[in-house]
Amino acid sequence: MALAEPDAATAVLGLEALEGAPDNVASEITDALRERVASSRGYQLVQGKDLVEVKLVFSCSDEGVACMSQAGKSMGATKLIFGNVKRAGADYQVTLKLLDVNKAAVDAWATETLPRRKAEPSVFRTLAPSWLAKLTGKGAAGALQIRANVQGAAVSLDGTRVGVTGREPVAIADVAAGRHEVAVEKTGYTTAKQEFSLAAGQSLPLSLSLSSVSVNVGNPAEETPPVIVRKPREAPEVPNETGGSSGARAGFWVAVAGTALATAGGLYFAKQVQQINSELDPYRRVPCATSPNGGCDLRGDPKSPLTATENSTVRSKMDLGRKDQLLEEVLLITAVPLAIAGGYFLYKGYLDSGGENATSARGLRIFPAASASAGGIVTEFDF
Repeated sequence: MALAEPDAATAVLGLEALEGAPDNVASEITDALRERVASSRGYQLVQGKDLVEVKLVFSCSDEGVACMSQAGKSMGATKLIFGNVKRAGADYQVTLKLLDVNKAAVDAWATETLPRRKAEPSVFRTLAPSWLAKLTGKGAAGALQIRANVQGAAVSLDGTRVGVTGREPVAIADVAAGRHEVAVEKTGYTTAKQEFSLAAGQSLPLSLSLSSVSVNVGNPAEETPPVIVRKPREAPEVPNETGGSSGARAGFWVAVAGTALATAGGLYFAKQVQQINSELDPYRRVPCATSPNGGCDLRGDPKSPLTATENSTVRSKMDLGRKDQLLEEVLLITAVPLAIAGGYFLYKGYLDSGGENATSARGLRIFPAASASAGGIVTEFDF
């Protein structure tokens, strides 16, 4: 066994980030390993340093075993865990070594490729037990994190109570590999049980759901009418205005569609006008003293007067630009009354309660409800 003596004093050096690997990934893996060593039987975690710092202080540029052993003795450790993280394509490659300080020899080493999308502290804590097991040759005990949808429920593992549910999961360390059963129970709720298999060194999250005990709320065959909490004010009957409301709603959506189309058309022709102006820029002439003919382009370079063909092209583009500009203005102006009409129809079709003569029973409605798993109240608001 790599760690033969009990409670071996073990130091975990901060992993070195190489070849573009982020420093935070190296530090998070280091924290996960230190946390695992500290919580495992047979190990005594001693204060470690960063691998880069050790290599500088003890001149261990090649991570030689003699030099690293000397560094381990200075920390009071009998075992030293160190390594690095580097980029491997789109992933990260983690390399770990276990050094026997007294023998000045590497007992074991492990290499694992980790997808970059899974490079998170929770994943590192899940993998730390298996990494430690690979290095030491010992089958690592597993761990559980148990959650439930109800707080204050008693959690039992194989019939032994191990905790109470709350905001944070119930954490159980040093769980032997094999088949187990977890149960969660609370007065007023059904008991939830789950059987599972735990591998050596595995950290397994479990989530159980409890259901409240069904409540008898009378004869379910009898239909209970809804209760109107707010009684509508008394008013004489008026003709049903459903048809008018439907027409207003249809008018609202027609106005919305018309506004959107008119605006989109106006923006399209505005873009066309901008494009034509850009195409006319090479033909524009301004007075300047540097040109023998007295004309320059917009950049100030001397240019000759436009030819008959060029003048014809300019006139054609200007005619087209004036048409596009007229269409742009008509469409954008049309969008304004359409938007106003849409606002009016929105009010009449969806927001207007019908005035003083409204007779519809609007308000808060409460329905008693029951099911096989729970009883409760369903609330509904009409508007």
